[in-house]
Formats: sequence, structure tokens, C-alpha cells
Amino acid sequence: MKPGFDFMSILPLALIFVVMYFLVIRPQNKKAKEHQNMISNLKKGDRVVMNGGLIGTIVKVSEGELELSIASSTTVMVAKQMVSTILSAGTEADEMVSSAKKVKKK
Repeated sequence: MKPGFDFMSILPLALIFVVMYFLVIRPQNKKAKEHQNMISNLKKGDRVVMNGGLIGTIVKVSEGELELSIASSTTVMVAKQMVSTILSAGTEADEMVSSAKKVKKK
């Protein structure tokens, strides 16, 4: 056996790093890029769900903030980065909100 560096001793560590890259790091970067793209495409009139569960319609878009209408005469300012999802018509959360409004009117 020769003294010095043995490539086979580093191979398992390199293999673990490669597996972690494809299973953890790469999907997380892809998800972050998709979220950033969604944030940059927000516009007035979009219905959004915030990370805390708040559902509202965008009234005004500024640099790092959104003004959301959460009730007929109630608006709140929130950070753009806190948007979790953009609701499209007919989603489950949208249907729950509209059914709750119907019950409230009765």
C-alpha cells in the first residue's frame, strides 16, 4: 500500500453530496425561483392566500408591499414575499369563502 492520498476514501462523501444536491438543494432552488416568478407577476385584482392563511384581493401593488381587500371596506398592507398562492376561480378556498358569504347573508 502506498502512503498518500486515497481517492476511494473521499468517494462516499462526494456521493452523499451529489445525492443531497439532487434531492434537496436543486428542488428547493427551483421552488424558490417559481415563487419569485409568481411574486413578480402579481397584479391588481388577483385573489391571493398569504402564508398566515389570510385570503384577499389585491387592490394596489407597490415595490415590496401589497394592499389587500379582505372585506367590503377593510384593506390591509402586507409584504409581497408573504404571498403563498394565487387563487384562480373555482378553487376550494374560493368556494369556501363564497359559501361562507352566502350563509352570512341569510
